[in-house]
Amino acid sequence: MKRLMKNLSVKLVLIALATGVIGGCSMTKPHEKDAALKADQAGLSAVEDSRFDGTFVAPNAQFAQYSKLLVEQLDLSEVKIRKQSTDKINDTPWELSDADRRYYQERYTEALMTNLIVDGRFATSLQTGADVLQVKAKVLEIAPLASKDDSKGRPTMMKVYSEGMGTMTLELTLVDSVSGDVLAIITDRRDLGRIWEENNRVTNNVQIRLAFNQWLRNLRTELDRLAAK
Repeated sequence: MKRLMKNLSVKLVLIALATGVIGGCSMTKPHEKDAALKADQAGLSAVEDSRFDGTFVAPNAQFAQYSKLLVEQLDLSEVKIRKQSTDKINDTPWELSDADRRYYQERYTEALMTNLIVDGRFATSLQTGADVLQVKAKVLEIAPLASKDDSKGRPTMMKVYSEGMGTMTLELTLVDSVSGDVLAIITDRRDLGRIWEENNRVTNNVQIRLAFNQWLRNLRTELDRLAAK
């Protein structure tokens, strides 16, 4: 009887461990898997204790050599809009207008300047060079929690409240400007707010600005850490 109970206990422990492994695997987000695949193809390795969901860096990259940034405009060409709710109010298309795209690009550029350029850590460059790091940023997905605050998205004068505005996913690629070698791929999904408030254009834009600022602040931290190695 004791042996039976012992064997049963061992089986239960093994089942629990297996369940934990499966659960851990399921926690990996799609954008992390996609970045990991790209990183593997580019010969990059995962960085531990990253401030992002996933950071992958070339083993022999010498980030200390870069003092200038060649910055491309934020890429919004292939943004996936993911609807998180089945509510009828969300049945209308949620699309980025030209004004939205300009706003996102301006906030990205503003955050980059504030966190990487203003204090003199990096200078901007318009051409390639041995000390120039090329920075590419791409919004992969926007997952709003409510219909868009415009004439297509909801009836006039309707107020909608949500716990945050949804999520947004970004991918950053750092490239040696001379060789074109990919030195790092970074991906991250951020909550656009976490408190209950009115979901409208104003609050959404505030959360977009905060998201880009946090992303670029974290990028500065990662670059400083990589340069110190």
